[in-house]
Amino acid sequence: MLYTAPLAFAQSTDTTQTPTTKPTTHHTKKKPKPAASASAGDSTPAPSASTDTPDSTASGAPAAAAGSAPTAASTSPPAQAPAPALATIPPDNYDITNTTEDPNKRYLFAGVRYRGTIIPAFIEHIFVDEGKTIYSNTFGAELDIRKGGQSMIPWIQYTDYNTGDILFHQKGQATDDAAFYSDVNSSLKALYVGIDEQWSVPLANHVDFEFGFGVGLGFIFGKLYNDWVYQTTNGPLVASNGDRFTECPSTTPPLTNAAGMTIAVNGSRGCAIGDHVNATIAKVAGYVEPNWFNGGSVPVIFPHVAVPQLSLRYKPIKQLETRLTLGFSLTGFWFGVSADYGFERKEEPTASPHGAREVGPRDTL
Repeated sequence: MLYTAPLAFAQSTDTTQTPTTKPTTHHTKKKPKPAASASAGDSTPAPSASTDTPDSTASGAPAAAAGSAPTAASTSPPAQAPAPALATIPPDNYDITNTTEDPNKRYLFAGVRYRGTIIPAFIEHIFVDEGKTIYSNTFGAELDIRKGGQSMIPWIQYTDYNTGDILFHQKGQATDDAAFYSDVNSSLKALYVGIDEQWSVPLANHVDFEFGFGVGLGFIFGKLYNDWVYQTTNGPLVASNGDRFTECPSTTPPLTNAAGMTIAVNGSRGCAIGDHVNATIAKVAGYVEPNWFNGGSVPVIFPHVAVPQLSLRYKPIKQLETRLTLGFSLTGFWFGVSADYGFERKEEPTASPHGAREVGPRDTL
């Protein structure tokens, strides 16, 4: 009995040192046998299966260590597929003050124009004597279709040829006889449609020099008054030599005024039909010259031809262009200004394999 106590104590000590965590069954080399029945009074526990042989204990530790790797991996979240890469957005380099134009791209502008036309008296003197410098106003709308430094500009414009009273003297007649004078007053108007062609030469940033021509066709309407005159002492119409004239109210105008003072010079010559060579109609009392449709000399259709026309084009931003223009046409010298709105817009990025815009949820559906 004395030698059994140390043996029992050794077995009890080995049992308490055995780890409580048993290796998983799939790594156990040998399934333990069921413990033998013991009497109720036997307090010695049955030996563990892991203590059967030294080999099983030695081999169990590596097996438990090897089994710990999948257990740790199973507790981590499952691997997910990488999110689709988002395309990078290039920096915004849009600058409205960069007015450089792509020669292969078409640009569109729309705006308004004004032109002032001057007919100097020296041009009138080619056809008649006397006269005065005439100025007319033109207002219009235009569309500039531009590509490769060349502008095609369709336009429509309205011109007012109102002149007021102008005293003319028949060309080639040296005498100051009233029969060779007449008073012309225009209230003519015109509506033109046409097109300008302009070519550009860059001078500086935002500034181009342009040259070209313009053609069009106008419809003339309104009235052209042409009255004979007679010489008076205080008439409103004054010739270059100082003589004064008054419009003929009839073929026999009054020779005195309301106070009974004589106002006519050389009688009433100039108002009678017989005072004018080959005259058949008395042009008195506000006579209106007939147009072509009524057998007269006033044109109904009139061409617009402007050659040359020279411009300075200034484009401070993409959405604005202005022009200052000088030219010569059938109706005289003219200058013009215009301002047009540009329809150039920032180009929106488009999808591409290299990434022109960010890929959103809708793009991946």
